Amino acid sequence: MSSRDTGGPEAREHALDILAELVSRGGPTTLLQPPVIPGEEAFPDPWAPSKAGVKLLARRLLSYADLDHEVVIDDRRAGAPPTERKPATRVELTEVRGKQACFALGFVGTDDVVGTLAHEVGALYAALNRPGEPDPYRSAEPPVITIDERDHMRGSIAGVYRGLGVLAANAAYQQYTSPGRFNGIYVPHEYDVLKAGALPMSTMTYLVAVQATLRGETEPPKGLSQSQHHEVIGYLKALEGKRRELCERLGIDPALRPGTREAPVKFTDHEDVIEEAPRKNAFRWQTNRGGVGFIAGTVLGFGVAFVVSRGMMPITTFGGAIAGHVAGRRIRTPRCSACASIVRADATTCWKCGAALRGDIASLSDRLEAEERLEDERSA
Repeated sequence: MSSRDTGGPEAREHALDILAELVSRGGPTTLLQPPVIPGEEAFPDPWAPSKAGVKLLARRLLSYADLDHEVVIDDRRAGAPPTERKPATRVELTEVRGKQACFALGFVGTDDVVGTLAHEVGALYAALNRPGEPDPYRSAEPPVITIDERDHMRGSIAGVYRGLGVLAANAAYQQYTSPGRFNGIYVPHEYDVLKAGALPMSTMTYLVAVQATLRGETEPPKGLSQSQHHEVIGYLKALEGKRRELCERLGIDPALRPGTREAPVKFTDHEDVIEEAPRKNAFRWQTNRGGVGFIAGTVLGFGVAFVVSRGMMPITTFGGAIAGHVAGRRIRTPRCSACASIVRADATTCWKCGAALRGDIASLSDRLEAEERLEDERSA
């Protein structure tokens, strides 16, 4: 990560440069409109954590960004990663084929799905408006545009420019707390932080404050999360009285007034968003009966000593335990790595928790490596 990505003054100046470039190419109209606010009023369409649900949500965001591309979802889901306590939504714009925006869907979490997608829609606009490159649709056959890291960085800024700044800023830094497991004394709280987009929250909140200042507002826009709201307040104070200066910096006529945003109309031409939830991933954890054999051998040795001679109890007990352990280790016992239930050697689904068994691991410590290998295979 470069110094421009750390959220300091240099990052803010660089973000303003990119915002000015976007305004010079597309005009100031969308930047002067009120930002989209999270909630049912702005998102009246049905929602479910499914492929169809994500597609419909992406369509809504594209309509707000004034992009008329068809949304194509490459469904690569295989359940929640078993090694993550709070799995983040994984959806990424991969390429643009003519008027098709192609997204790869890895997982739909219980985090800020809207904000995560807002960054990707911004990346779409950025890819279509790369600096120094002509409009791809002016050619006879529009090329296939492969999305790269630069598009995602500029895309977070483009999201603000196209009215998705509040959504994108909220997703840039997400805080979650939940009750953990009982540790024998009390139930501790677990704390998770998730981040979406290519820029830090402080840069995103600065741009949200810039947009508010350009619109002549002195209060943060509605819908911001708590941390984002406080940061925008601070930036608005720093930008107080600098509207004209910002307009000159961004090439905007100071006489232009804030725009308005029409109320959305619910989409009716969509498929059913309800689907069967994908199974979580797990593996066949290869255990054995060594522990059971140890206990059984100990009990057997103890019993033999009572029958033969109590004086031999230490020898028969110890010998029985060792023999039982050795014999038990030869009995292979696959278990589900998610719930530790015994499963068949060729099982593809855990009978108890329903997890999809994606392969074999020798120990629970191998789960992370196996999950990463599985992710690489899906992305190939």
